[in-house]
Amino acid sequence: MYVMIFDTETTGLDKPFCYDVGYFIVDTNGCFTVEQRHFVIEQVWHNLPLFESAYYKDKRPQYVQLMRKRNAIMDKWGYVMQQIKRDLRKYNVTDAYAYNSDFDDKVFTFNCDWFKCNNPLEDIAIHDIWGYASQYITNTPDYRAFCEKYNFFTDTGNYKASAEIVYRYLMNDIEFEEKHMGLYDVLIESIILDNCIHLGAEWNHDYKVNRILPRQIEKPFQIFVDGECIVSDNYIKKYVRNDVYKFTTAQS
Repeated sequence: MYVMIFDTETTGLDKPFCYDVGYFIVDTNGCFTVEQRHFVIEQVWHNLPLFESAYYKDKRPQYVQLMRKRNAIMDKWGYVMQQIKRDLRKYNVTDAYAYNSDFDDKVFTFNCDWFKCNNPLEDIAIHDIWGYASQYITNTPDYRAFCEKYNFFTDTGNYKASAEIVYRYLMNDIEFEEKHMGLYDVLIESIILDNCIHLGAEWNHDYKVNRILPRQIEKPFQIFVDGECIVSDNYIKKYVRNDVYKFTTAQS
C-alpha cells in the first residue's frame, strides 16, 4: 500500500495562496519513500507583492538555491496538480497525510478554485498526523516532562504540540528548527508518523487531534477552622459555587 505525505506553504491563512508544495509517496511496507517532489508555484513566486506578504518571505534565496540545484521545480499550480494526480494514479494512492491537515486541505481547495483546475485530493482520504501524535506521543508523561524540562509552552501556558516540538522530542534535539519549506517539513512529519505506526497506530485511521495540552500547575491552599489549619495541600483545579470551594489535587 502506498500513501502520500504532503505539506504546503502559503502567503496567509484567510486567503492561502500557495507558493510551495512538497510531498512523498511512501510504501507502508517498511515506510520507505518511492517518490518525492518539491514545487515552487510560478504564479505566486512571480507576484512579488503577494509573495512579500508571506510570513516566511525571507526564505526566497533558499528557494532560489533549491531550484538552481533542481531540488525544487517551478511550475504553474495547474501543472503541479496534474503531476500529483499522475503520481496518485501510478501508485494507486487512496490516503494522504499532513500535520494539521485541515489547513493543507483548505490550501488545495482554495487554490484549485482560484486557478480553476481539478483538485487531485478531492477523492483522497486525508488523515491528520497531529491526531496520530496526540494519541501516541504528546499524551505521554515523558513528552510532558520533556516540555517541562525545556520550557516548551504556548503563550497561554499549555504544552506545545507542533511538529517541530514533537520532532525535537523524538530526536532528543532541542536545537532543531523546522524549515517551513515543503519537502523539508514533509520529512519530519513522515518521521513522526512512522514513530506512531511503530507505537501501534493504524494506517489510514483518523485519530482525535488534541489541539490544547493543558499544563496542570500545582498551587498551595490551606483550610482553617477557628484559626487552626486543618488541611495544607496543593491543588491543580479549583471550583467555587455558592460559597462552596472544591479543590482537585494531584492525588485525587
